[in-house]
Amino acid sequence: MNDQIRMNRRNFSLSLGAGVAALAMPAVITGRAHAADTTITVTSWGGNYHEMVKKVFVEPFTAETNIAVQLVDNGDMAKVKAQVLSNSVQWDIIDAPAGFATSGAKENLWEELDPSLSEMTGLLQKPHSHYMPIYLYSGGLLWNSERHPDGKHPTDFSGFFDVEKFPGRRCMRSLAQETLEMALVADGVAPKDLYPLDVDRAFAKLDQLKPHISKFASSTPEQSSSVAQNEADFSYSYYNRVKALQDSGTPLEFSFEQTNNALDFFAIPKGSKNKEAAMKFIEFCLRPEQQKAWALAGFYMPNHLETLNALRQSPEGSFLPDLDNGKNVIIDPVWWGDNLTEVQRRYAEWMIS
Repeated sequence: MNDQIRMNRRNFSLSLGAGVAALAMPAVITGRAHAADTTITVTSWGGNYHEMVKKVFVEPFTAETNIAVQLVDNGDMAKVKAQVLSNSVQWDIIDAPAGFATSGAKENLWEELDPSLSEMTGLLQKPHSHYMPIYLYSGGLLWNSERHPDGKHPTDFSGFFDVEKFPGRRCMRSLAQETLEMALVADGVAPKDLYPLDVDRAFAKLDQLKPHISKFASSTPEQSSSVAQNEADFSYSYYNRVKALQDSGTPLEFSFEQTNNALDFFAIPKGSKNKEAAMKFIEFCLRPEQQKAWALAGFYMPNHLETLNALRQSPEGSFLPDLDNGKNVIIDPVWWGDNLTEVQRRYAEWMIS
């Protein structure tokens, strides 16, 4: 895929330096939805993320267009593939992490985007012909501050794997993406030198930690609830998940010292019966006002340059990750697009071995 997105620090620096000059408002999708009662189904990731999608994207979109949106908390790529191959597509937009989007395109699972989307300007990361980058998210470590006060918990990936310095139970993701990067960084690989990932080395490092893993989280909310419910001492999750539990009175803390940073995409499964309405929804989510609301709701980096630069100059943007500090990891969606199926299969087998 010659037009595949390759995400790295240089691309981000160039985009931030030069992109504003080329800024254009998002193009409005031409044509109209088939009917006022059209309904689209969008996958989500459960918990407070589901509620944010509903509040920031779904409700205002439906109010403007009369197109209803049903959220389904299941983004399983095996199910997406099964729907496409059986010509029984039930989901109209897949909320796809980097490897999902790129591997799905490689397997011809996505519809081609309307040119008004795929040629959109004014974005930090440009669109692919078959999937659209919506925002960048950051994942890091969390712990219970009452059980593990300062100095008694890891704050970076090396510490997470150091069971002698920081004894305790670990909760791990059930997804290989972001997990292998953590393992390699903990084993001494510099973030800038991660790709192509040394998969064997990553699994060797994971083997060392496995006796200390008390839970493999099968869903994103479980990554933080495992610590909140004392099923694990240390885990890996996302700040918005931790913040929601903090707001409910749970004494959780999140480390910004070292994070994995990855793009999240929207893609339309091939064979969607509501393709036009789905593209209208994607365009709506990229509007500056929605990008700002989404960034502030979930502590994400927006994929709209004007919005991002405004946030960087505002106290509201203090949560934005430093992608040039040399310690934070930037996930490569191209590598995962080429390797996701094989590596995820190996990781699934490793979890139960």
